[in-house]
Amino acid sequence: MHRVLLLGAGKIGRMITHLLASTGDYELLVADTNEATLKRLSEQHKLDTKTIDAENAEQLADAMKGCDSVISALSFYYNPRVAEIALKSGLNYFDLTEDVATTKSVSEYAQQAAEGQVFMPQCGLAPGFISLVAHLL
Repeated sequence: MHRVLLLGAGKIGRMITHLLASTGDYELLVADTNEATLKRLSEQHKLDTKTIDAENAEQLADAMKGCDSVISALSFYYNPRVAEIALKSGLNYFDLTEDVATTKSVSEYAQQAAEGQVFMPQCGLAPGFISLVAHLL
């Protein structure tokens, strides 16, 4: 089963958790600093949780061990560090940022990715979700 690390259990992270967990297609590890939120999520869904500080590269790398993909639902300024560690760890990478500088940084890591390793920034509301709605219409 595809193992996904979801970084960030805020409003958007919780929604991603519910969507992925409800499919039954993913083994999910949700990481955040808020232990109470992680506890509630683990009571609602079959998933693993881990308390980490996204400022700490070692904790990020440790959380990525054994995962196939990482989704960053963190604030945009964490994403270059997450992308760099995902690259080194061999994970597929997705984020929700709309920040141009962050996307440029992530794109530079993507150019170094191994064959088959996916780097996909800007999967959030715009342009991600909006593009899906436009296509559907």
